[in-house]
Amino acid sequence: MTDGPGWATPGTSSPPGDGSAGPSWGTPQPHDGWGRPDQPVDQPSVLPGAPPQGGPGGWRGPPAGPPGPWRWGAAAPRPGIIPLRPLALGEILDGTFATIRENPGATIGVTLASATVVETISTVVRISTEHASTTVSVLSTLATVALDLVLGLFLSGVLSVVVSEATLGSRIGPIEAVRRVAPRLGGLFALTIIVTAAVALGLVALLVGAVVVGVYLGLSTPAYVLEGGGVRHALRRSVTIVRGSWWRTLGILVLTALVAFMLSGVIAFVTAVILGSSSMFGDFGDGDLTVTGHIVEGLGNLLATTISTPIVSGTVVLLYIDLRIRREGLDIALAEAARARAAGVRTPG
Repeated sequence: MTDGPGWATPGTSSPPGDGSAGPSWGTPQPHDGWGRPDQPVDQPSVLPGAPPQGGPGGWRGPPAGPPGPWRWGAAAPRPGIIPLRPLALGEILDGTFATIRENPGATIGVTLASATVVETISTVVRISTEHASTTVSVLSTLATVALDLVLGLFLSGVLSVVVSEATLGSRIGPIEAVRRVAPRLGGLFALTIIVTAAVALGLVALLVGAVVVGVYLGLSTPAYVLEGGGVRHALRRSVTIVRGSWWRTLGILVLTALVAFMLSGVIAFVTAVILGSSSMFGDFGDGDLTVTGHIVEGLGNLLATTISTPIVSGTVVLLYIDLRIRREGLDIALAEAARARAAGVRTPG
């Protein structure tokens, strides 16, 4: 089996590259309950070749039932963190937290380790340039922003891999997740620069323009990491997937951002209370902190990043999966791949 679960566009071949995308999974199939398109309506609706419940690897297939339109209460295959059908908002958020809970090493662990390195560098830079000239202060600020940008794109890529594996009922270790993303870091950096520049241009035009562009390109990271194409392919795919679901995508992204912001706000408040509690930390109100104060501030930022980043990135990946299920029948491909894994069958690629 290839490294990736096979996220290429249904009906197309995986783009050439480093082999991280895996095999393509055939042409999208129309949703008619969980039955085959050619299945008579008077026969039970099950996935083709689905094993009985309690099969290998704890695979849970859908029970027999009459075919029909999607029903939120209907049972669906659930090899991993989400049922393989269009998702409700609560299921997307629940899947995000389930991924963090079931695979803390590759989510919290990787985030904490990488954020510790970045925050340590940023704290040292802030301490060493606190009383420097304006030019040096500006350059140091730009450097820390660039570090945060690199950290964000790296974690988004790693968590895309982790969530995709969790969707298929698999766990992936931190080292393996990083190894899978490493060959695509250059493209991720270019992708992040392009998306940031596009949002900035939209912001220059109008704030609304920035929001529109940001939402349309918001799923480009999982598209890039999981489908194995280039940067232009990922940008086009994000626009294609979001088109027709822009308002829903915006709502879920805003809600997730608010959840992450509130959690980070709690940590920021506690940090501020600590910094203001003693003169040993400096003058927090004026931003004139001692070395100890900068360290405490850095620890607060580290904790906030460790908690909020997996939530935001995980939600983006699950939103990407949900929209592909709705538009491209990805649920059928994922169900086949998960069943093959549970049975120990190697997929071509």
